[in-house]
Amino acid sequence: MARRATLLHRVRDGLPSGAPLVQVAGPYEFLEPGDAEAPAGSAGPMAAALARLAPDVLCLAPEEAAMLSRAGIAPPPGAVVLSGAPQTRVLDRGGVRLGFVFFPVGAKPGAEPDAKARAATVAAAREMRGAADLVVGVSPFGSMAEEAFLTANPDAFDVLLGAGHGFGTPAMPQPVPRTLWARAHTKGKTISRLDIVLPVKKAGTPWLPGEDHQAELLNPDYTVPGDPDIAILGETPTVAATTPKVTTATP
Repeated sequence: MARRATLLHRVRDGLPSGAPLVQVAGPYEFLEPGDAEAPAGSAGPMAAALARLAPDVLCLAPEEAAMLSRAGIAPPPGAVVLSGAPQTRVLDRGGVRLGFVFFPVGAKPGAEPDAKARAATVAAAREMRGAADLVVGVSPFGSMAEEAFLTANPDAFDVLLGAGHGFGTPAMPQPVPRTLWARAHTKGKTISRLDIVLPVKKAGTPWLPGEDHQAELLNPDYTVPGDPDIAILGETPTVAATTPKVTTATP
């Protein structure tokens, strides 16, 4: 199962038919930070699972892209491969413009980039304010570096989806009340669900749990009934069917 965040935008009290839904698969789906190869036999089934989930946004760490290439598994053309500079995309869903800022990678997997790269990330988020209703960061930094980044830049992002080493938590307005910070557990097996009440709150105002958003970590464990309709079938898994329907914005 995908372990990064699933972002849902909805009307209060339930997810009505036709309500906007965005699925985000972030970095380190295939590898743990610092690893060069996925556990034996896991890359193909994981790619097939992602193809079935068909995330709107799929983000890969550089070492994941390299590993998939060696395995002969082609990521979709719209997949974002993190680099040394921030990248941005705008996705319009149900009249809500979601502005994604994909954080740069550091010298080592899960490490925080240098000051120049961090400043470029903040600048990209500020430019995104004029193009999007909600500014969402996708980070590979790890929990300690993400917390330091948010503390230093409390107004940069509305939502930060974290990845890399560290703890997992549902979206919480901490350490700054204006940013929802969500982190999936390492080792996978969780899906972060974030429901946001429409219309989106104004930028710069604090998030209020239970009023303008609701967050939880979903654990697809033994309590989730099996469903043959979502079984992974076929001998040649591919993620080529997961092309995100997004437009590219200039950072």
